[in-house]
Amino acid sequence: MSGEVLIRGEGLSWSAGGRRILGPLELSILAGESLAVVGPNGAGKTTLLRLLAGVLRPSTGRLTWRGQRYEDLGPLALARHIGYLPQGQDEAIPLTVGDMARLARHPHRAPWSLGLGPADREAVARALVETGLETLADRPLAELSGGERQMALLAAVCAQEPTLWALDEPTGHLDPRHHLDVAGLLRRRHRGGETLVFVTHELALAGHLATRVVALAEGRILADGPPESVLAPQVLESLFSAAFRVPDAPGPIDPRLRYPEDHA
Repeated sequence: MSGEVLIRGEGLSWSAGGRRILGPLELSILAGESLAVVGPNGAGKTTLLRLLAGVLRPSTGRLTWRGQRYEDLGPLALARHIGYLPQGQDEAIPLTVGDMARLARHPHRAPWSLGLGPADREAVARALVETGLETLADRPLAELSGGERQMALLAAVCAQEPTLWALDEPTGHLDPRHHLDVAGLLRRRHRGGETLVFVTHELALAGHLATRVVALAEGRILADGPPESVLAPQVLESLFSAAFRVPDAPGPIDPRLRYPEDHA
């Protein structure tokens, strides 16, 4: 981790229908971090990720990428730096796996170009191989299983070659095999030097993958620090109003709900 600030959010807030959903809050993201954003439903996690990805504009405050205001960079330049994976993509997207990956090269293409150049084709090919989808390149997304579709969307982020990956529930609703495939891909990318910011309800994933965890509650930051401090039972119990335990074992932090012993 270099210590360089990639994204700085100052006085960030976002409101809708006269109601404040997020903030105000301050947040900086350093190059090389793997930052998990956790919290209960309605805490503002997805809103924060959309702001960081440039999909939403803050109601107040400002965001900068390496010191440059988002508004000055514009969406195309931001897309060269930040790859965004939203939650719950539409199953009826009328594209093939390969089309999706090729489309992700748009931010890198010259405005006058008529097709993909050699660098674009190489990036797409690498992305399909890395995600194990090279044999499915011509398959429509609508024909894929949920796990295969998620890998196809991640292949598009790979092909985009961003510096920072912004991911909303990257392992949500996946079976164990695809969950591990996605987690493995993200860990490899992080170890390769890319910066991750991901929203998750899966606390074990945060404990496994994150170098830093931000806990949101009612649109504000309740805790921000290393996994062993934020994923501690006392913090999680305050955050979720539920009992937790963290097994005392070597390896990544693995928070678990403490189920009632009496099921009568």
